[in-house]
Amino acid sequence: MKSAAFRFLAVLLAGLLSASYVSLAQGQRDSLFTVHVVQRGENLFRIALQYNLFAEQVATANGITDSNSIVVGQRLIIPLSTAAWDGQLEHTVSAGETLASIAAAYSRTEAELLSLNSLESAAAIYVGQELVIVPGETEPDPSMNTIPSTEAETGAEIQPLSASETLSDGGNALSRYGDPVEPFLYTVRSGDTLFEIALRYNQTVDAITRENNLLDPGLLRVGQQLIIPGIQLPRLAQDLPDIVESFAIDPQVLETGRSVRIELRTSEPASVSGEFLGQALHVIEREDARRHNFIVGVPMVTDTAIYPVTLQLQIGAGAAVEIAANLQVVGGGYGYQTITINNNELLAPAVEEAEIERITEQMSGFTPDRYWVNSLSLPAAAAMNAVFGTMRSYNGGEYNRYHRGVDFAGAPGTSVLAASDGTVVMVDRLHIRGNTTIIDHGWGVYTLYAHQRETLVQLGDVVASGQVIGTVGSTGRSTGPHLHWEVWLNGVNVDPLQWVQEVFP
Repeated sequence: MKSAAFRFLAVLLAGLLSASYVSLAQGQRDSLFTVHVVQRGENLFRIALQYNLFAEQVATANGITDSNSIVVGQRLIIPLSTAAWDGQLEHTVSAGETLASIAAAYSRTEAELLSLNSLESAAAIYVGQELVIVPGETEPDPSMNTIPSTEAETGAEIQPLSASETLSDGGNALSRYGDPVEPFLYTVRSGDTLFEIALRYNQTVDAITRENNLLDPGLLRVGQQLIIPGIQLPRLAQDLPDIVESFAIDPQVLETGRSVRIELRTSEPASVSGEFLGQALHVIEREDARRHNFIVGVPMVTDTAIYPVTLQLQIGAGAAVEIAANLQVVGGGYGYQTITINNNELLAPAVEEAEIERITEQMSGFTPDRYWVNSLSLPAAAAMNAVFGTMRSYNGGEYNRYHRGVDFAGAPGTSVLAASDGTVVMVDRLHIRGNTTIIDHGWGVYTLYAHQRETLVQLGDVVASGQVIGTVGSTGRSTGPHLHWEVWLNGVNVDPLQWVQEVFP
């Protein structure tokens, strides 16, 4: 039964859309590995014995070359065997898909999917939603399309290569529609080892090493993409205009206070506009107007719900074509904080509202040139003591304000650094933020540096990443010396650390 279930899953993998993936439902299978925290008196041999493994297996899973090098408190990956699968199959909705296209891909009817997922209508599906295709505890349906494929489990982040890229064997494999097959990619995450990745996909370390031309299998970097040999994803038809080559939204589930990437690729030049959350989107045109990017900030005050994003596609003098997708917005999971300050005048709503209005207006511009490259840099070499998004109560009042930036507890006079290249668009002393500098980095991205003791740049200055633009202080509404740092995107205040940890667009 186990081998039959895996064979069925492998068959269905070949029928997925390029931006989609099949995942086993939570709780339907046991983990492929567990984590063991090293205790006092333990060694690699004793730890392996607890799990009926050889010490060499544990060492390989963790990239350990010296078995005597483990220390108390160290977390070790322990590879486990895979449990049987009960047959439940799910599909994650991607941008551009409809219930009709998903049903067709699995030889199902819309009525069946509506019933299985308790949906009122086909229009109710949204990007990132997991639809049940085959319910649990069922035998494989003989009516499903069958295409031979390598047996493998999935559930990790999968991203296809662009249509111009080819497979290592020359890219001549074809899907059932005659289109080129794209390779199956895994994006390395924090803590991954090559052994763990190989185990997850029923591959060997050597096979993945050869496929990706890795010089040192022990050296992986977060965000690195690895081709998993033997698994290939054919492209199926979606309900999109023929001119559209791809439509991607990342992440698929949006969080309040964070940024999202939307990308539309067309086979010929086109004019694209869009709207989301009642606001017009700024389009970034690249590659001769064939690649259209939007970077969108989700306001902190957005209610948890499903919202439509609509794009208007104009080709020459022809009629505009509308592309739409439903996006789920969830809360960002921010905490709470209590603050005590002595100057109650700075807590007056009118003072704060006037300052936010001025800053929002300043941050709502859109410079068509981009000055930042890759991710932003941290603005101070100091410990971080407050994060973005926490709901704050001042002097025992209601939790009715949120922290709009990240705080760094630098000593007075510590250097404040520009997070990236850009142009200074404000240098002023504000009531709440004190001595403040704002830098325009292009494409609607702005950074703000507050509570400075002194500012060392002037309006209109062009600054470089890492340049000293001021010093840490305690001006404005501040409880002590620190740098308050904000990031704004097209007039929306967003989490700065996301821009440090990720690359946009």
